[in-house]
Amino acid sequence: MIKWQPQHRWEEVTDDLRRRILAGEYPPRTAIPAVPRLMQMYDIGRNTALHVISALAEQGLVVVRRSKGTFVVPTEDWPELDG
Repeated sequence: MIKWQPQHRWEEVTDDLRRRILAGEYPPRTAIPAVPRLMQMYDIGRNTALHVISALAEQGLVVVRRSKGTFVVPTEDWPELDG
C-alpha cells in the first residue's frame, strides 16, 4: 500500500516554479517574480515565498542578486536534475 504524505506549501510552490523554469517559461538570465508577486500568485506568506526562493537557489536554478532580483541561472550552469 502506498502511504500518502502531504507536501508543505513551500514544496508545492517550489515544484511549480521549478517546472516552469525547466519548461522555459522563465528563460535563463531572466527574473522570476519578486517576493510580493509570489505571495500574490500563490496566496502564500512572505516567509514561505522566501523559503521557495532559497530552495530554488539551493537547487542551483536561480541566483539572488540583492536589490536586483532573483534570476534564472544559464542552462549550462544547471546541476544534473532528476526529472
